[in-house]
Amino acid sequence: MTSATSTRRLSPLDGSFLRLDTQQSPMHVGWSAVFGAPGDRPRPTAEAMRELAAGRLHEVPWCRWRLAGASFGLSEPRWIDDADFDLSAHIVQLTSPTDRVSDETFEVLRSTVLSTPLDRTRPLWQVFLVPRLHDGRVGMIGKIHHALVDGMAALQIVKLFVDSEPDAQPRSPVRWRPAGRSGAAGWAMDAARYAVSDGIGALRAGSEAVTHPRSSLAAATRAAKLIVAAVADDVLPPAPTSQLNARIGTRRTLIGYHAPRSLLRAARGRGGTLNDVGLTAVAGALRTLELRRAEPPTEALKAMIPVSMRRIGEEDAGTQIAMVYMPLPIHLATSGERLEYVREQTALLKHTERPEATQAFVQAAGLVPPPLRTPVVRALATPRQFNLTVSQSPAPRGSLYLLGCELEEVYSVVPIAQGHALAIGMVRYRNELFFGCYADPLALPEVHDLPGLLEAELEELAAAAAAQRGGRAAHATAVPAPPVAPATATASSSTARSRANGHALTPAG
Repeated sequence: MTSATSTRRLSPLDGSFLRLDTQQSPMHVGWSAVFGAPGDRPRPTAEAMRELAAGRLHEVPWCRWRLAGASFGLSEPRWIDDADFDLSAHIVQLTSPTDRVSDETFEVLRSTVLSTPLDRTRPLWQVFLVPRLHDGRVGMIGKIHHALVDGMAALQIVKLFVDSEPDAQPRSPVRWRPAGRSGAAGWAMDAARYAVSDGIGALRAGSEAVTHPRSSLAAATRAAKLIVAAVADDVLPPAPTSQLNARIGTRRTLIGYHAPRSLLRAARGRGGTLNDVGLTAVAGALRTLELRRAEPPTEALKAMIPVSMRRIGEEDAGTQIAMVYMPLPIHLATSGERLEYVREQTALLKHTERPEATQAFVQAAGLVPPPLRTPVVRALATPRQFNLTVSQSPAPRGSLYLLGCELEEVYSVVPIAQGHALAIGMVRYRNELFFGCYADPLALPEVHDLPGLLEAELEELAAAAAAQRGGRAAHATAVPAPPVAPATATASSSTARSRANGHALTPAG
């Protein structure tokens, strides 16, 4: 038998996503996935998914947690076990296995699901199955509140019914008994426990300061420097004016673009990681959007880039990310310039303490009394702070399967706060990139153009890389002309130019 050992208070960062959560801006992360046709296997159903999940629930105890609000909002809410937990409310089948659902209908279903906030009286996650798409494949839509998990921890919910092997079998459910105190007495006990815990932490800190004053002073000084750096580098610099920042309503759409391995390999020919190439593709696509509406942009967009602060193997509930800001070079005219700019910026993130600095700033903001946190949180989520969010997350290595059906496409959902019309999530899966463009389609109808614009930028990167390789090859093989035959040199140079032009028109394999 399993049960939770205690309730769990939300961290200030987790609580911030509840404070931003409105009907216009639901704060759930999520995904849309397409799995291959089952072949000679039974077609997946919600009932079969629940059977798989039932035998694994004990491995993800927080999937049964629901919110319990604090009286008068004097502290962050806490998570408690949902005594009425029912898998049928969380794994839902949208259509019959005999109904062939078109791409257009699947998009409508997906938009409807993602536009609807999660029910706060239940655990804050849901998965929806579309058993048969028009081509025989299988569709899935999922959403989990950002207060419960970040993108990495969300994988634990997915593992309830998705496997790394095609032939996983259901297991017997482990008996479960809900735990947690309720009512005023429970709150009082929790408050006392946290007060004791915080007090012990303060005593330890005080003792450490007495016995090791130099190290304590150094730690305090470092923390202060990190906070000052976060304010100077990330908080104070304003974002430029952009069409991406507009008042949004309740409608959402998710438009996906799948970048194939061959195109990505060609686009990486000039160097950079898969993440660098993905960010460059986003910058190029957004530059084209800006050019359609206005004069050429003169400054970079300010993108919010969530950085995971989890240790390897850490999969607990809660949000463990640092909100780092990075300029996206829509002001640069060529894809090569944009790629070099992005590479420089990502290198800075890797080799500086900016993620630690922004994390320290958020932790310091948690010292603000809970009743005053809402205006602080909302101020940090305005268009003045950033133009859009661009998130990147890896899927598990190797292929994934839903009841024997192999995962072929997956697009992530990154929530958008009021004043932001677009967020883009990139998922790495099997050395391919899947871009999820999540937007208010009324505030940004051009979101439907983004797949073509992303592909165009990747193709431009690939062509530039091929031309560069061709130029280097021609330079390396050119033979110096004999002094007595200058015409030979002219012919060789002409041949080199011809080869370079030929390579520019031929994408690398």
